[in-house]
Amino acid sequence: MNKILQQLKALNPEFEELFPFIQSEIDDINQKHKEAADAPFFSNTDTVLITYPDQFYGEDKNNLQYLKDFITHDLKGCISHTHILPFYPWTSDDGFSPKNYHEVEPEYGTWQDIENLPCHTMFDCVFNHLSSESEYFKQARAGDKAKQEMFHIYDEKTFNTPEFQENIPKVVRPRISSLFTEYDFKGEKKYAWTTFSADQIDTNLNNKDMFKYILESFFLYINKGARYFRIDAVPFLWKQLGTNCSHLEKTHLVIKLFRSIVDKINLNLIIITESNVPHHENITYFGNGYDEAHMVYNFSLAPLLLHALVYQKNEYIHDWAKKVFHTTPKSTFLNFTATHDGIGMRGIEGLVPEEDIKELCTLTEQKGGKVGLKRSRDGSVKPYELNITWASILNDDELSEEDLVRKIVNSHAVIMFFPGIGAHYVHNFFGTQNWQEGFKKSGIARRLNRKKLKYPIEHSSFSKKVLEGLKEWIDFKSQYPQISPNSYFEVIDLDSRVLSFQRGEGDSKLLLFFNLSDKKLKIKELDTALKPFELLIL
Repeated sequence: MNKILQQLKALNPEFEELFPFIQSEIDDINQKHKEAADAPFFSNTDTVLITYPDQFYGEDKNNLQYLKDFITHDLKGCISHTHILPFYPWTSDDGFSPKNYHEVEPEYGTWQDIENLPCHTMFDCVFNHLSSESEYFKQARAGDKAKQEMFHIYDEKTFNTPEFQENIPKVVRPRISSLFTEYDFKGEKKYAWTTFSADQIDTNLNNKDMFKYILESFFLYINKGARYFRIDAVPFLWKQLGTNCSHLEKTHLVIKLFRSIVDKINLNLIIITESNVPHHENITYFGNGYDEAHMVYNFSLAPLLLHALVYQKNEYIHDWAKKVFHTTPKSTFLNFTATHDGIGMRGIEGLVPEEDIKELCTLTEQKGGKVGLKRSRDGSVKPYELNITWASILNDDELSEEDLVRKIVNSHAVIMFFPGIGAHYVHNFFGTQNWQEGFKKSGIARRLNRKKLKYPIEHSSFSKKVLEGLKEWIDFKSQYPQISPNSYFEVIDLDSRVLSFQRGEGDSKLLLFFNLSDKKLKIKELDTALKPFELLIL
């Protein structure tokens, strides 16, 4: 860690003042946990639930208490970790515009409610930005110069210089809105850097006070029981005008600091980076496999699997899978299908024909979804994500309910059997269709996949079958060490309509076959025919 700290000091000599604080926090945590955790670093028994803190509501308890009931009773111990999406007080973006990193939104519950959840927890570290209603930014607008330095704020004269304006288009970001937002600062017009929206003010990580606030938050989350740490919007953490502000070396240095901190703590803490970018960029956050993220969000898997199911062929997902699953014993992927944001599309860039991507976007809109856009390095606008539920885009009126349940359940399940750890968004357990009411009321396309549910849940026959089917696969996975995140993996080419691979070696190996088609298939290497969308493990 000393090397990382010295590199930070070289960026900003004031950071040296933070070094005793960092060491003190590490010592205090280890004093509480004197013996190092002896659990496996990654395990086949690990499965992550992704959910909003207010996903469930009712008349007698708060949201987090209902979430506890759902995990305890409905999932019955099949989840090892719960990723609670931002639970802080917030003003927009369904939580991703936090007013304060240190507090729990009172309507959701308390810190005690989070600590009472019956599994390990994964917290969001939304360190890229704060809400425009955060106290720090309000103080900055009131004229506090020290607080202004905690953000990227420019006066009107600087902002309007030709050099400044020429640098703005160089910045890569997943939005097409204005990069800077005009605010009144005690009667003076100034411009704040806002990568994601006018309400999300980018933090200045090169500022000692902001960096300390972020570190305080990180240590607080450890003390509140978090074991997984999702670093949100990683590529954009560090801003440097004149660059593209994406994947800067200084950003990687911040991730290395988080990694070096948790490596000195006796709790098997895991750093996870979230970067919806092309695969070759995404995996740079592994560093050398030991010095940056333990886990990287596998943004290519979901759209490749979707492509395979839509076109009923394994060509592109097989080609990709043969090349990518080469990780160290202390690094792996977080595998998932749809998330709270929908289905990310940047991870598929360069892996399938551009025409196919356009057709997937068209299919999304035909099935009631929307297509989120981004601005690329060359200034062009490209698909960033598909705002649609997984069940909606896979829905097919020509399928029987039995075949449709099998299609949805097995497509969610198969991602768990690739190298890595499986994560399931809460609505994936129910086969939820697009929430058009929520979208129409808010105008927010991502809300198509963010419907809140009254607890206890009133299941349809269909949703109950999806829930039970996915739980059965999670239980199956937990029984086989051959499916450990870093165990042997090899793609098997049998039939273009079947996704197939091997996990483990020798007599204990498992062979997986997933029929991507809506037809019954007889494979000569198998003694039995595969039903439409059947997932068979031998």
